[in-house]
Amino acid sequence: MSTVKKLLIPIPALAFTLATSMGAATAQAQPQETTGPRGWWLPENVFPAAQQIDLLFNFILYLTVAICITVFITMAIFLFKYRHRPGRHGVFIRGNSKLELVWTLIPTVILALIAAFSQATWSNIKQQPVITKSDDTVEMEVIGRQFAWYFHYPGSDGQLGPRQTSLIDTQSADPEKLIGLDRSHPDGIDDIVSPIMAVPVNTKVLIKLSSVDVIHSFFLPNFRIKQDAMPGLNARVWIEADRTSAQVIGTSPDEMDMFDYAKPFDIVCAELCGQGHFKMRGKLYVVTHDQYEAFLEEEASYLDLGDEDEGY
Repeated sequence: MSTVKKLLIPIPALAFTLATSMGAATAQAQPQETTGPRGWWLPENVFPAAQQIDLLFNFILYLTVAICITVFITMAIFLFKYRHRPGRHGVFIRGNSKLELVWTLIPTVILALIAAFSQATWSNIKQQPVITKSDDTVEMEVIGRQFAWYFHYPGSDGQLGPRQTSLIDTQSADPEKLIGLDRSHPDGIDDIVSPIMAVPVNTKVLIKLSSVDVIHSFFLPNFRIKQDAMPGLNARVWIEADRTSAQVIGTSPDEMDMFDYAKPFDIVCAELCGQGHFKMRGKLYVVTHDQYEAFLEEEASYLDLGDEDEGY
């Protein structure tokens, strides 16, 4: 068999792989139940500050693909040009210092640029001034436990009550007992704990993130947020959606009336946290301000405050 035919053998397999990949990408371009419309790769991004993450991701992806193609084309050329032929002998070649300097400096510059852009993006999302509460922000707490997410909202006083490890009741079906909320503390009397996450649109939301058992990872695909929830530690993240979940995901008659049948964004755990890890899924509703206030009032109506005048 000639060398040319040997080089052509992998081409059908490569074509099949590319066709399969393109088919998968086309399938993912269709609207998804919990992520909304997709491009050819990522779910729709509703967090404006995370656009930098997408830009950085796409830059690294396209650069990697371009380098990969260049390397394989170069390999194919060298395999063909320097293939074995009768009467041909190998020749010793010394290294080329200038060429080696070039292919060392180019990756160095590229990695330095990626590091600089990554640091700027990280600062925009994670630095302390960005995750500090102000008058126009909403604050809440997200708690992970095997195998569910619980969401702790401040009451009418605007303060989150403390949680105590000694108050955690793993056998209870009450969310506030599962996370150990201290109702005896003045700040915790009117707090709300729900298995549903709701946030108002076009509003900065500060999230205190923790876990009561093992390490979980709070992942919001449509916000490009992924942060580990650690037992005994409080991590901080923030989000701000520029569209409601109903605008992106759509509506369904099977969902909550107070949200006008809106479908939620996905909340998933991105850390293997036990046998039930696969079902650790939550719902994030991005709603209007009126719907958000109605949600809090509805949840507060179930609280036993001992005084009818102390509702939300």
